[in-house]
Amino acid sequence: MRTGSGSRPAAGETESLRSFVAVHVPDAWLGGLTVLRERLARHTAGVRWVQPDGSHVTLAFLGQIARSRVPGIAARLSDVARECPPCRVHAGGIGVFPHPGRATVLWLGVQDPSGGLLRLQRRVEQALSAEGFTPDERPFHPHVTLGRWRTPPPRTSVDAVLAEPLPPALSGSAGEWMVTEIRLMESRLTSEGSIYTVLEALRLTGNAAS
Repeated sequence: MRTGSGSRPAAGETESLRSFVAVHVPDAWLGGLTVLRERLARHTAGVRWVQPDGSHVTLAFLGQIARSRVPGIAARLSDVARECPPCRVHAGGIGVFPHPGRATVLWLGVQDPSGGLLRLQRRVEQALSAEGFTPDERPFHPHVTLGRWRTPPPRTSVDAVLAEPLPPALSGSAGEWMVTEIRLMESRLTSEGSIYTVLEALRLTGNAAS
């Protein structure tokens, strides 16, 4: 979600990593995501699916950074975690980026009725700005990426995907999720897909009344 000179390794740095800040989906969602992926696969082909256990909502994408910057970034995020309270969200509808006529990314929306997740994301951006990162100009659209098409599918396939209802495990109260921590993540791209490593996990301990 962010690029800029602050995200590039400094001159002389040889060890770097691809990084982002996210909240990880709860274990209770994993079964529902598996069922949803199986249902959606009936309507479309050529999707490179994200494994459910790697599912997350990205709050900020840092890009390629020097590994030596991780402690400073983690310290900024620790301040955010102390200030921000947990927030309740729930599964929303299915969508695509950039639009149904030329879909390349398939996602599950995350609804944020209290606005707590949006406030958390904005606070993360503020903290990272102090580390030299440039905020993304696009509005925050909380979602869990389900998969990506190598080639945009026919519109009829996309329409069928968008009309698919959520499985019971992601519907109603079963689809509620209390966000309780943020994570600084490393992403390594492989031929089998992305491999994620948690660099720091920071619990949200702010007071909701403050």
